[in-house]
Amino acid sequence: MLSKTEFTSETRFIVSRMSENAMSCLCIKSLLMKMNIKAISGYFTILTLSFLLHLVKPANNIYYSSLPILMLLFPIIVGHRVKMRFSIKDISLGLVVSIIILLPYYLAFGGNIKTISAYYVIFQLLSVSVPEEFFFRGFLQDSTGRNFKAVLLVSLLFSLAHLPKAFFLGEWISLLSFFPSLVMGWLYMKTNNILPGTVFHLLSNLIYHNASL
Repeated sequence: MLSKTEFTSETRFIVSRMSENAMSCLCIKSLLMKMNIKAISGYFTILTLSFLLHLVKPANNIYYSSLPILMLLFPIIVGHRVKMRFSIKDISLGLVVSIIILLPYYLAFGGNIKTISAYYVIFQLLSVSVPEEFFFRGFLQDSTGRNFKAVLLVSLLFSLAHLPKAFFLGEWISLLSFFPSLVMGWLYMKTNNILPGTVFHLLSNLIYHNASL
């Protein structure tokens, strides 16, 4: 049996952990409340379309292009100005961060970068990296706030947006996209420009693809 002192200490620990969890939930709830109805509806529209495409599996690949197109069009339709500008300083930051974080991964898991075609690079840039950064950082994160709590929330949403791929293709590892999303979110928070995150996003996808060959 626990002594009175031990019981009191254990009780305080449990109450403390419950308070921490409650505060975390309140922080997430407050951030969700800060996201306007346009951002929330946009996210669930993208998520729903992704689920439908993975469920139906249309034979014509043209249907899959509707997802990145919607990511680009939705912020424009609702009147949100996405911050994207050409800046050597910002792009250089994206490259430096990419080298620091991705080079060790590339060296550890190997692969031959020469096996990646120019077509695949262009496809990843125009169909994945640019649309996703345009929507998730330029629209969702920008609608939530320029702070690390917003980075955490959008990274969670970004990870959950990969659920269709996990459910239908068995690629559960895609949910780990939460972690590179933290880097992309930080780059946006730091520069107020989606291009550095786009650079990191593109290079992350290329190196992951290269390592998985």
